Amino acid sequence: MVVREPALPVDPRLPGEPSFAEVTATRMWLARHGVEVGLPTRLLALRVGTREWLRRPTVFAVLVVCLVFWPGFRAPRELELLRPLLVGVVLAALLVMRWRQVQTREELAESLTGTGTPPPWRAAARQVGWWHLAATAITFGGGAVLCALQFLTEPAAPLDAGARTLGLAAGAGAIALVLGRVLRAPIIAEDAASRAVDGVLRAQDAHRFAPSALFFVAVWPAGMDLDHLGAQGWFALSYLVLAGGTQLVGWLRFRRRFRQLPAGYYGDADRSVSPPRHRGSEGPPATAGRGTPSPRHAASSAAGRDRRAS
Repeated sequence: MVVREPALPVDPRLPGEPSFAEVTATRMWLARHGVEVGLPTRLLALRVGTREWLRRPTVFAVLVVCLVFWPGFRAPRELELLRPLLVGVVLAALLVMRWRQVQTREELAESLTGTGTPPPWRAAARQVGWWHLAATAITFGGGAVLCALQFLTEPAAPLDAGARTLGLAAGAGAIALVLGRVLRAPIIAEDAASRAVDGVLRAQDAHRFAPSALFFVAVWPAGMDLDHLGAQGWFALSYLVLAGGTQLVGWLRFRRRFRQLPAGYYGDADRSVSPPRHRGSEGPPATAGRGTPSPRHAASSAAGRDRRAS
């Protein structure tokens, strides 16, 4: 299979073929990064399409957290004490489940191009962004300090402090799993264009599947009076502002750095995407990006000319 050709036929039943929805989502993603194509390459459709379909659960997770922590929400006392643990576990499970869906498609893409080599650690960290890595360290380092302070200042409430600690630990495990793979994942690319996309996806995965600052909800002191903040309250508030602010700066810098993809071949620029068809009805030959004929159709056209000449 030539993965550099346009993603046709769009039939998910065939090995290594992206679905129609994945191709459409990839076209939209490329358009947001300044590249207009009719059909993306197979490799890009396999890698980008699944990620784009997993964007909505992020909003869903944020809404769940907001609902659980809304002031009017009340729960039984036993559930109230375990709320930080439940929130941390639910968020961690959502992130890992979505990440595993992406990895299934990544393994297929890697099998088509061959196993690449991971980038140097510092190069991968620069792609992810030092601000994002700093936000991760602040979130879990500061959260651990808050949990320790609660154990020391509230020895009569070990269940509450323990639930917050375990909720934070669940988040740390999920973030470590995702970030560890992001930083050490092999480069999946076949040319300069797909290598550029690999760098964007590496950074995007860190922000989309490892938003560490969300886990501040697991350690935020319950019932804290903002009008009478003690030393622990001021530390918690500073921790929230610092972790959230650092995460936001990292995300904004990521959006600015990867706004435009470099020039290259990302797919067929002329052919429009259509619903799934059989392999024998691929339509007329099309040209690859920048007027370069697709290798498959160039070969078939040359064979036809030879037959007519003979």
